[in-house]
Amino acid sequence: MDAKGEFSVFLVDDDKMFLASLKNSLQQQFGKAVRVSEYATGEECIEHIDNTPDIVILDYFLNDEDHPDAMDGLKVLREIKSASKDIVVIMLSGQDKLQVAIDSIKNGAYEYIAKSESAYVRIQNTLKNALDNIKSERENNKFFKWNMTLAIVIVSIILIDVIWYYSSHYTF
Repeated sequence: MDAKGEFSVFLVDDDKMFLASLKNSLQQQFGKAVRVSEYATGEECIEHIDNTPDIVILDYFLNDEDHPDAMDGLKVLREIKSASKDIVVIMLSGQDKLQVAIDSIKNGAYEYIAKSESAYVRIQNTLKNALDNIKSERENNKFFKWNMTLAIVIVSIILIDVIWYYSSHYTF
């Protein structure tokens, strides 16, 4: 999340029409809450992974006639997870095969969604849930940091008090 409070979402799909349509759908649903970047290949996504997206929506099959040697989605998923375990990856596929879903989840995907008539709604709902989880996790981290800071201050005060007590009551 950047300074404006936006979440960064990468869309990775070799189908330009689907990519444009999905981007439009997400911008209508989430407005300025999400900043969407589009990539036609997994390699392009990996090149920009240092920008640390919060969520990547990733197509399973990324090699088309324009990119026949492109990395497949599962390989890209592994690369993303090796770069950062915190990036949420939602895997998409035009096929509704159980093994593809299982492989995706085993390799760290947050969710697997088959491209169908309901795909946009499912993506929006999954994205909303993922964003809520990310917000909660960030709030928990913020409170943890405050609690640790408070604990350090309290322990420091106690140590100073103990040192002061012993230095004023005992001579060495």
